[in-house]
Amino acid sequence: MKTGKAPVTINDIARLAKVSKSTVSRVLNNADTVSELAHARVKSAIRALNYRPSATARNLARRRSNTIALVVQDIRNPYYAFASWFVENELRAHGFQLAVFNADNTASLEREILETVASMRVEGLLSVGGNRDATALVSFHSHSDLPIVLIDREVKGYDIPTINLDNAQGGARATDYLISQGHRSVLFATSDFTDAELHRREGFFQSLHAHGIPRQQGIVFTQEEDKWSRGDCRGLLPFFISPRRPTAVFASSDFKAMHVIRFLHERGLKVADDVSVFGFDDTPIASVIVPSLSTMRQPQQAMIKAAIGLLLCLIGGGDSSGAQRRFLPELVIRESTRPLCGPSGID
Repeated sequence: MKTGKAPVTINDIARLAKVSKSTVSRVLNNADTVSELAHARVKSAIRALNYRPSATARNLARRRSNTIALVVQDIRNPYYAFASWFVENELRAHGFQLAVFNADNTASLEREILETVASMRVEGLLSVGGNRDATALVSFHSHSDLPIVLIDREVKGYDIPTINLDNAQGGARATDYLISQGHRSVLFATSDFTDAELHRREGFFQSLHAHGIPRQQGIVFTQEEDKWSRGDCRGLLPFFISPRRPTAVFASSDFKAMHVIRFLHERGLKVADDVSVFGFDDTPIASVIVPSLSTMRQPQQAMIKAAIGLLLCLIGGGDSSGAQRRFLPELVIRESTRPLCGPSGID
């Protein structure tokens, strides 16, 4: 019997059981080509040697890694940070590990990441969010048989399983709420980075039109995603030194709304009292900042669970190709918004 710290191997089991290594291997892999006598001797040797098979070796033999790749766009953004944490927890419950990649809001870096993922021993890919340039993703999908599911990103014309949000409806409902509070001059603060933000902007204008508000009263401030990530909101200044400054700001994400709140604070404007601020996503920090943020809640946990369910189905050989599911957002009212004049915006 083996002693000391050296690990027990199938050679040791074969010697003790007086069978070949291949017989031990077949028993360990539950093959049905081993005689009852040989099977019993191998099992007896395993118990005697207290053998524990290596998970790494077992997965290599099965060509499995129990690892899923996750690509997010900006790990600094609370939306993506929480998504990464929740995906990891959900996958751990299913016996999988997670490899997280941050694309840093850059199409070229996303392409490099996907090339890396294609060369790795992973069993599937989840992609959360994403820029409007989906060239690298389409190429990856076309040249790889790796199961893939998208969350909060839509690539039309390809049968990639997708879990999405009705962002246009969310944009319209948020704007409807601000208008109901008496706000007629609303600034939509965004970037043109994602399709989700474009759909939220479409909903913004749909709501203005439905309420008979001229399009020019719905102001749009657009700047590069990198400036938002750095908290650079200087581009907002012209809107707020104007005598006809907006009475409300609808930001296309909570992350952007938080930067808007800081910008207003630095210029001596009180959020809600002077300018209402509304976000989108309902990230965990939205309820704890001061003032707490009114926002459209994206059911992120439910969306992630649905995406993981699709991915595991694909990994298991099921047919979920082209599956699409769309969730609805929920209006959440907190302290950062206030009626302009009265409950209906009327003196």
